Amino acid sequence: MPSSAKLPGLDLLEPMPPSTASVPAVVPDQPRFSIVRITPDMAPSLLAMKRPVGKRNAAAVAAYAASMRAGEWVLNGMPIILSRNGVLLDGLQRLYACIDAKVPFVTVLAENVPDDTVHTIDQQRRRSFTGVLETRGIPKPAAVANLLAKLIRYEDGTLTRGTSAPPWSRMERALEANRAEIETAVKFSFDHPAKLLSESIRTPLAFIGLQADRSALRRFLDALVHPEKFTADEPGVMIRRRIIESREDKARRLPAISLFAICIKALNDTIQNTRSDAYVWNPAGRNAKGEEPFPTVLGYTGLKDFVHSTARMEMGERLKQEAQAALEDPGIYTMTVETITPAKAEEYLTANRGNRNIVQAHVAAMARDITNGRWMFNAQPICFSRSGRLLNGQHRLSAVLEAGQPIEVMVMRGLPDEAFETYDKQAKKAPAVDEMFEDFGDKALISATAVLLWKRELRPEGQPNASPTATEVRDVIVNHPDLMRLRGFARKLVRYGRSSALTYAAYRIHRDDPRLGKVFLDRLETAANLPAGHIILRLRDRLIDLRKADQNTQIDEILAAWERFRKKPGIPID
Repeated sequence: MPSSAKLPGLDLLEPMPPSTASVPAVVPDQPRFSIVRITPDMAPSLLAMKRPVGKRNAAAVAAYAASMRAGEWVLNGMPIILSRNGVLLDGLQRLYACIDAKVPFVTVLAENVPDDTVHTIDQQRRRSFTGVLETRGIPKPAAVANLLAKLIRYEDGTLTRGTSAPPWSRMERALEANRAEIETAVKFSFDHPAKLLSESIRTPLAFIGLQADRSALRRFLDALVHPEKFTADEPGVMIRRRIIESREDKARRLPAISLFAICIKALNDTIQNTRSDAYVWNPAGRNAKGEEPFPTVLGYTGLKDFVHSTARMEMGERLKQEAQAALEDPGIYTMTVETITPAKAEEYLTANRGNRNIVQAHVAAMARDITNGRWMFNAQPICFSRSGRLLNGQHRLSAVLEAGQPIEVMVMRGLPDEAFETYDKQAKKAPAVDEMFEDFGDKALISATAVLLWKRELRPEGQPNASPTATEVRDVIVNHPDLMRLRGFARKLVRYGRSSALTYAAYRIHRDDPRLGKVFLDRLETAANLPAGHIILRLRDRLIDLRKADQNTQIDEILAAWERFRKKPGIPID
């Protein structure tokens, strides 16, 4: 699509020109920014421009659609991004959500953005609902976030179906409607000495039990702590034994979901003053559908229904009015492309109030890109509220300070303070290699293997927790093409270890000695013509034992066997 073309079906406002104080001159190929309303009828036109590899993220779409339906969508400065060639680089999930919600939304549109910036989009550290609660000063924010997610999934009957969290908008409403009960349950959970039961189970059980039968809940937890005060068949005592057995015997280890289920069964017995011979939950064979339903607590009535408070309704109406005002008069916001020097970054960071804790490893990763000349303008803005608060961008600003070099970035000012809690709700994307190898399979495997190579061979000294940036991952793949070729070896040995670990180990072996390495890898794959007790046969057996071990453990085992083989192959080498 030519840079001057209008999008089909979109009646856009004229883009606001960049600040002449920030950009030396307005040139034809410069990115353009405007504020637009996208309707469900317009969204398909934009989706038709998506990259072939673009996939719908069901959890993200559901979260966005719920916010749109509830009237809680906020114009937060994060743009729908279109490239110079008319490719949708960012905004896929928001567009799908618009169609699903059947509700229009107002957003920033960035056009004429260089196509090769796609791999740099979404590199910022993702916020979590825990982080949002933390910035509000809510005590034990991680416990509250886990509690809300588990209670909602418990009521929906989805606890046994994956681990995806409910939409943030729904968790917000549940928190507002049950705030007092949630605070009481969290305090009860942390104050009670029943730490044998993990917090992720203890707190939801506390919330449910306090609503159902407070005295029974106390008796159940007390029996976990003081078994000597109760009989051997007391439900809490029996659960205590089951937890201890699970920890001591791997064969009897209980998944967290199963432990939660049997705790509910034991709590029900405590409520009814009944006894059971054993507490088990079998999710694979009790009814016609092939699974035992997740148990429910007797007397628990569930989360209270959410009722919009007057203040929340007024806030939602005000945000809608502001979005409409932005369409009619874009001048209420300022969008400028600025050169952020270290001095300016330091100045902007003084407006950083109540934000997340800065993750130094993430800052260091971006600083490496800046220092190595890899920073790319990608249209994702640094955002300020109309009160002057820094809403989004603290890690990039900190990276400028660490690198001591300037970057060019879009800055948006005048946003509502409520925008702070809306950024980055979907899962972080993996480093993008799609545009490098459009017709190549196993992109996720090669990306993961490249990350392994970087961490083991290229990670800067003194940064043990550093992870590579998307640009660094791309560079590894370009500079080590044999990673792609050796993925086939890993796919053949999936029963012996993780594919990324096997691919990297095979690459190292081939790099050390292509001729001898080929013999080693061939025999590792086939076990052909190896004498009893040979190094490679012992390695195959050892890898079976290490199938659930971490990648580095598997790699170290393979490379140690390889070094022994190099010194004494123990078989004829042609």
